[in-house]
Amino acid sequence: MSHDLFEDRLRTELRGATEAEAPAFLDIDPAAVLGTGRRIVRRRRMAAVGGTLAAVTVLGVGSWAVLDGSSDRALQEVPAGPSATMTTGTATADLETSTLEADGNGTSTLPGERIRVTIDRATGVLKWSTLRDGTPRLIEEGRVPSVQRGVVWRSLSSMKLLLGVVPGDAEQFQLVTPTYDEGGHASTTATEALPGTGLKAIAVSFAEVGDAEAVSHVLWWDGGLSVQDEDGSTVPSVALGDPDGTVVYVSEELDRMGTFSDSDGTTMMEIDGSRNSSGRPVLSTGRGDGDTVSWLFAAVVPADAEPGTLTPGQGATVTTPLTKVPVPGTDLAVLWSRQSSPKDAKGSGYASVTWTEDGRTVTQTP
Repeated sequence: MSHDLFEDRLRTELRGATEAEAPAFLDIDPAAVLGTGRRIVRRRRMAAVGGTLAAVTVLGVGSWAVLDGSSDRALQEVPAGPSATMTTGTATADLETSTLEADGNGTSTLPGERIRVTIDRATGVLKWSTLRDGTPRLIEEGRVPSVQRGVVWRSLSSMKLLLGVVPGDAEQFQLVTPTYDEGGHASTTATEALPGTGLKAIAVSFAEVGDAEAVSHVLWWDGGLSVQDEDGSTVPSVALGDPDGTVVYVSEELDRMGTFSDSDGTTMMEIDGSRNSSGRPVLSTGRGDGDTVSWLFAAVVPADAEPGTLTPGQGATVTTPLTKVPVPGTDLAVLWSRQSSPKDAKGSGYASVTWTEDGRTVTQTP
């Protein structure tokens, strides 16, 4: 047998053996194999940066705030084949969107377009169609995420819609867009699983024209300790260990900090957007529950800072004392506390907070 014939036969036999044994490898977790190769989020030591003091009440339709930039990122996914979790055939999900109209009295919500999302499991091709009179009409096309645990989306400004897919275990997600001081910019979200793909279809309806196009990044949470971005990269975060299951994340790369929670909604704010009295990023959020408001105070500080005291606001009581938790993989920590106040009490849940940095006392006031 010549050398060339031997090589040809060897290739043929190896290919046949690989195809025959392929089912034996279906139990391999691709996320575990690829995990060590994911992009490491670059860490920078935090100098004395500021943050916006935000008092947020979580609403049904939800206000959203988040980064300057265009939505071109949404169109840059690399063409890819189907996910390792896919089989064959077509996966379908139907989403009921909303029409949001903002006026001087608030935002009204009406039924919107019904969107059908399909994925060809063999090719990974994504299609979005409207369902008017039960007839699908193609409005956008794309591909499944090119990276494990990734996200893709399309912005349809004329329809005030963002359509996309996220990992199937994404419990919550947040959109990174410009922050707005004037309020408004409400949105509603619809989600539906895409069977056999390991993905979930999402549709976000906006009240303002242009809001969908302004989305530059997506952060999502799996309900545990992990917060990730659209590339599947892990964003530094820490679980507070409170009854609401709150996770605080800090993305210096995106100039954003915020929270995900089992029962306390989500928040997001700029890190460097402004400076408060302590010179550190701080958020204070309140959630109404009957006749009381539950408050969360959280500040991002250097890892060697030590908690001092939190003085509650007018009519408020401290339910969880000021506590420090390090943010794994960074030189940062989060100081946090919870307070409770009557719903008619003025101000936030705290009047002042102190801690020490480099031997000096730092004071934060609303």
